[in-house]
Amino acid sequence: MQKEEIKFGFGYDTHRYKKGLKLFLGGALIPHTHGMLGHSDGDLVLHAICDAALGAICAGEIGEYFPPTDKTIKGISSVVITKKILAILKKKNAKITHMDVTMVAETPKMRPHYLTIRKSLESIFNIGLDNISFKAKSHEGLGDIGAGKALSCFAAVTVKINKKAKRK
Repeated sequence: MQKEEIKFGFGYDTHRYKKGLKLFLGGALIPHTHGMLGHSDGDLVLHAICDAALGAICAGEIGEYFPPTDKTIKGISSVVITKKILAILKKKNAKITHMDVTMVAETPKMRPHYLTIRKSLESIFNIGLDNISFKAKSHEGLGDIGAGKALSCFAAVTVKINKKAKRK
């Protein structure tokens, strides 16, 4: 007999822009003059979602599995990171069933990319588009994000865990 448990996780990430890099958000290549500076490809959308998923199952954060000190993974695709995190969830009989993602960005304007990013997330996480919310807010000109020097992302995920019920 199986018992179903629903958990919630929250994740956050931020990266600075760097000229000459590609901008990946949610696994999608977004046209822009700058990409994200990071040890990986800097896809802060996937990083925030992965941290949220790991939080839901109490399994740490992505830096524990992909430390920035590991030179062998410099420039690694965040999709590869995400696949590893999904394998960790699978070992715990857990699956992401819903996500709500909010970017904080001045540039590029995100609204034209909402559907592209949602479809990319649908493909990566294998959940229906109707279970993926993606939106963006500006930072009203405040700080590095408001000056167009950085991006931030917040993610909340719902995770379903199938546990074997104990016999009485």
